[in-house]
Amino acid sequence: MSFISVEHLDGDFLKTHLKQEESENADFLCTLNSVNCFTPDDQMDGGFQMKQLKKEEPEDDEYLYCEGCRSFFINKCEVHGPALFIADTPVPLGVHDRARKTLPPGLTVQESGIGDAGLGVFNMGETVPVGVHFGPCQGDLVDCEEAMNSGYSWVIYRDGQCEQYIDGRKEVHANWMRFVNCSCDNEEQNLVAFQYNGGIFYRCCRPIRPGQELLVWYAEEYAKNLSIAFGYIWKKKCTAN
Repeated sequence: MSFISVEHLDGDFLKTHLKQEESENADFLCTLNSVNCFTPDDQMDGGFQMKQLKKEEPEDDEYLYCEGCRSFFINKCEVHGPALFIADTPVPLGVHDRARKTLPPGLTVQESGIGDAGLGVFNMGETVPVGVHFGPCQGDLVDCEEAMNSGYSWVIYRDGQCEQYIDGRKEVHANWMRFVNCSCDNEEQNLVAFQYNGGIFYRCCRPIRPGQELLVWYAEEYAKNLSIAFGYIWKKKCTAN
């Protein structure tokens, strides 16, 4: 069995094999990273019968990131405990003005402080602490062309090979996260967008004080898995009103 620790290095995952236990049975044949293993005892009709073993390494989008420790973890940080997720206000799909109505308590939609950006999301409650998570983004599944023509789309990668596109343009199917604007520089960014368990979430990377606008940029480890289409989608998102 291979035990894996995950560290953060220049925005990428560094997976370090800590220990590889040798099989007690010298005839047991299995590669470390393979999920297909076989033994000579399973030989049938001159061949080997393949046995499926459970893959124990987690997928990349099962990791969360601790801003305090600057390291990745699954479910619970050993120092700071489990991740904190702020849920949307529940609203049925198809309801008029649904996206605004899903705002968590303390957040509101009003004119953005960014010129020509239209609306934005502001914190009107208590300070949002670092490490808080919002999400996932909600919307319609669309094709690549439609996603690139929308300012409210995100890319979701599947198995590192194929992509899906979720579009929050229709407010009756989207949630409040569609109103969050992109930050213009690193200094004003207070949210990081990343993929987690097949959805797009925002992680608070700086305290968001009362009266401040929520502004997002994407995580490097998220973008590295995506095709060139994401570049077009992000550019459109940054210029959308």
